[in-house]
Amino acid sequence: MFVGIKNPITLVKKICAYIIAIAIGYTSLILFLGNQNDFGVTEDILLRKNFITHSLDSSTLPSVFSSISDPQQKGEYALVTYAMATYALTNIAMMEPKMKDEASSIIKKWIEIVLRKEVSDFDTIAWNEAPLDESVLKKDRGHIGYYGHVNLMLGAYALLTSNGEFKEVHQKMSEAIRRRAQKYPHRHTETYPNETYIADNTVAIASLRIADMTLGTDHNQLINEWLEQTKEMEDEETGLLPFQIESQKGLELQTYRGSHAGWDSFFLPLIDQVYAAKQFERFKEKMLINIPGFSGFKEYAKGTLFAIDRDSGPVFFGLSTSATGFSIAGARYEDNEQLFSKLLGSIEFFGVSVTKNDERHYLTAPVIGDAIILAMRTATPWKILWK
Repeated sequence: MFVGIKNPITLVKKICAYIIAIAIGYTSLILFLGNQNDFGVTEDILLRKNFITHSLDSSTLPSVFSSISDPQQKGEYALVTYAMATYALTNIAMMEPKMKDEASSIIKKWIEIVLRKEVSDFDTIAWNEAPLDESVLKKDRGHIGYYGHVNLMLGAYALLTSNGEFKEVHQKMSEAIRRRAQKYPHRHTETYPNETYIADNTVAIASLRIADMTLGTDHNQLINEWLEQTKEMEDEETGLLPFQIESQKGLELQTYRGSHAGWDSFFLPLIDQVYAAKQFERFKEKMLINIPGFSGFKEYAKGTLFAIDRDSGPVFFGLSTSATGFSIAGARYEDNEQLFSKLLGSIEFFGVSVTKNDERHYLTAPVIGDAIILAMRTATPWKILWK
């Protein structure tokens, strides 16, 4: 032992000093990040809301989107950003009803933008038909990714105000989703041609649940059928849901992924809170990684340590920033203050919050990341606020 080392005692002392320094630094970081388990509308929440609303305060697409040369990537990125920002403002209004008028006024502008051609073009390119054309709305196939988010935004707006604006398009889009969901026995429809993702269908079905609250429609039977068919797709070992299914017969094409399960922890409770809680519990059992002060979720069931795609974001040592961020909603819904705080701590570690004037955001994340985290950390049941 220590062959060839002139002074092994000195080496041991250096190693011990390094270990002590790392331990002190690690402990200091945990103490600095603090216990982030306040579920209310805090000053931090409002500062982050200010950043998002200011970043998206334009009647046209801000440069963060318009500078993207690929129209399909630009439109999809913009849609999800505006949608997540809408869900965040809706959550905040649910907790602080006095903010509903401000929220509805902002959401109205965002809905007008996502209904425009420059956003919907990503879906038009994929299907070679415009999703908002009357003839396309009356079809029974596809477009569920675009329809789902837009319809849920319309529903969120209708929960906050009774002015009836967008009611006609809300009715038509809800009917379009219903028709498509009923096309296949498995009750799921395509996002893009021959590409069916349960996550996108979850958003669409959640939008029907909200439509029933605001439009007076009754999709309960369809929603229950969708739930039963979705449960039939659960992984035999873990009970988690597949990421992608075959479009015609609903057979699994891609197994469960962390970003999908985390995503569902926000949207499934809008459909069925009991089933959502069961799915999140299974997700924790299979994919949660805990270390002192921090928590994170794996993206893949096994094997992949480093990767990146539009769903997972960066994956480091198997841990997914997307899965971890989305799962904050699941921790909040189950009132798990410890997990909520540790997940936010992990996001803070990688995101690094900065504050300027009356705004706060994550330095290393694009605005879509700020919108997602704000929506997830404020997740709460929705109800009509104007009655």
